[in-house]
Amino acid sequence: MQTDELIAVMTAGHHPVDTGWLRRATWLGALAALALTALLVLAVLGPRPDLAGAWSTPPVIAKALLGASVACIALVLFQRSLRPGLKPGRKLPLVTLPLALVAAWALVTLAQAPTEQWSALIFGRYWRACLIAVPLYALVPLVVLFGLARGGAPVDGRLTGACAGLASAGLATLAYSLHCPDDTAPFLATWYTIAIAAVTGVGALVFPRLLRW
Repeated sequence: MQTDELIAVMTAGHHPVDTGWLRRATWLGALAALALTALLVLAVLGPRPDLAGAWSTPPVIAKALLGASVACIALVLFQRSLRPGLKPGRKLPLVTLPLALVAAWALVTLAQAPTEQWSALIFGRYWRACLIAVPLYALVPLVVLFGLARGGAPVDGRLTGACAGLASAGLATLAYSLHCPDDTAPFLATWYTIAIAAVTGVGALVFPRLLRW
């Protein structure tokens, strides 16, 4: 058999590899995880009493946008981390943009408020619940994203885990905003940021240990 004939035989059944399935699976999985997490929040904790009216106010919108923006940026980087050679780590600092905007808003709010109100603005009424609930409910999307990671080819397990943790915390923030009655910018910038950082750290620590090839 001639070389040209051999190449023709080997490539006869060749079909382009569908690399888009992982991207589609990531977004579908994230949406499913968000829906399940929101249902759990509503079933276990219940909606905030003024949800219908509060949902259209700037603080609650900002809370939802924080979770959504962190989740969307992190999900893009997560699915790219599952494909070797794309180097999503260079764009990871983009996740700090929504957090920085909330922090700036919090500083402006504190600067305009009397110092005796700072404690109430920062701690609110349920800061401990926020620190517990956001990481706890983030476990649902984190498990989903871990399953997706096992279907990809992550080169840097720590980076993949950090992106998964960020995305999961963002989705949990969005779901928990249905219940959380504390709406001040200092509260959001402090306790939600700490919760997001905690879930990110868990993802970065756990994923490299479990994603063994």
